[in-house]
Amino acid sequence: MKRIVLLGLTILGAVFLAGLAADSAAACGGLFCQNSPVDQNAERIIFTQNEDGSVSAIIQIQYTGFAEDFSWILPLSTPITAEDIEVPETGMTAFTELEQMTNVRFIPPPIPEDCIMVEFELAEEAVPAEAGGVEVFASGEVGPFGFDVIGSEDPNALIVWLRDNNYRVEEQMEPLINVYVEEQFVFLAMRLLPDQGTQDIMPVKVTYDSPEPMIPLRLTAVAANPDMAVLTWFFANEQAVPANYTHMQIPTDDLRFFIWGGNNYRSLIGTTADRFNGQAFVTEFAGPTNNFAFTDPLLVELATKHPYLTRLNTVISPEEMTLDPVFGYDPNRVDVSNVRDLSEYDKDLYECDRDPNFQPVDSESNAEESGGGIINIPFFGSDSDSSSGNDNSAGTVDSNNTESSSSGGFRNAILIVVLIGFVAGALVVILAGILMIRRSSK
Repeated sequence: MKRIVLLGLTILGAVFLAGLAADSAAACGGLFCQNSPVDQNAERIIFTQNEDGSVSAIIQIQYTGFAEDFSWILPLSTPITAEDIEVPETGMTAFTELEQMTNVRFIPPPIPEDCIMVEFELAEEAVPAEAGGVEVFASGEVGPFGFDVIGSEDPNALIVWLRDNNYRVEEQMEPLINVYVEEQFVFLAMRLLPDQGTQDIMPVKVTYDSPEPMIPLRLTAVAANPDMAVLTWFFANEQAVPANYTHMQIPTDDLRFFIWGGNNYRSLIGTTADRFNGQAFVTEFAGPTNNFAFTDPLLVELATKHPYLTRLNTVISPEEMTLDPVFGYDPNRVDVSNVRDLSEYDKDLYECDRDPNFQPVDSESNAEESGGGIINIPFFGSDSDSSSGNDNSAGTVDSNNTESSSSGGFRNAILIVVLIGFVAGALVVILAGILMIRRSSK
């Protein structure tokens, strides 16, 4: 086993596994479908560089649809065995904890006194061929999935085999399958077992021999959403870096903090990557794994085996997915903290500072609340989306919960008033009933 090209998490899993309409009965191949792709905030993969020279990839699969319509197809450079495929028991919680632990957090400068502080807490049709030219390298069951590892020198024969075995292959998938067959790739095909539902879908771990991880984004382009985040973590001995993509940085001067606590960080990732045709990654964290006190058993195991953790992120659109990113390791790079302290930054970073039409509100209460705080930034969602980031101490600000906190606080106030009215009405009814009972007893 030399190198496996991993179509990250939902890249070949759920994105190309687009949810089928209710009247569709055919299984959907993991590359993509004729239907609209599942709305994805991000693709997530955990890579580990193992001591024996192999690489393991834990891929998060996201899927919306019927269980019988689920299928997932992953291109591999060489065949693997059943022992190389696992379903980690705590894979889902591992992704959640790892994301929260490594989310980018900003400590912004104090809000200027003249800014209001708003409180918010297409290809030719393939010629059919006989499936006899397909070699099945491995078959079996793992977790909620049944799987086959197949290969063929004839892409038409491979497509026929997939369709005959209830894997949905749309016409627009065929030229992409042809490309990887020509490059002598094989395929891991997975689907849910008959007694399993979509709620049973779990991350999949695949191990293979390779000196460098790789994600074949070319296959993603057909069904990927615009501005799709691709988030990768690397447990290794050294810091991971993009080998054939630009290693970009987000200029601090371009950051904008909003008075309600949001910022433009995620959109900056996309606009900065666009300068390199979308083919760039930013390092959001790089440092020793002992910086974190992981609680998930899988993360504890990975942190024990691998002394260094890197988090790379990008935002890329389908038309930019023309090159498969490859990653290497650089022992000479300095650590990168996910906490960005800008509390002493002397340049205008607030939107109101640069808006000539901004009208400040003369309010002492607003001026009193113009201090700084920690803003927790997840890598996905819009610039002011809510997120369950790291817990912050009292007095800090979670920029992703501000807008929802405002509307939530208003709704809570209404609910409290309604509840008080309800209780008061109930007391009146009870008292009236007691008086009636007393009068009737007389």
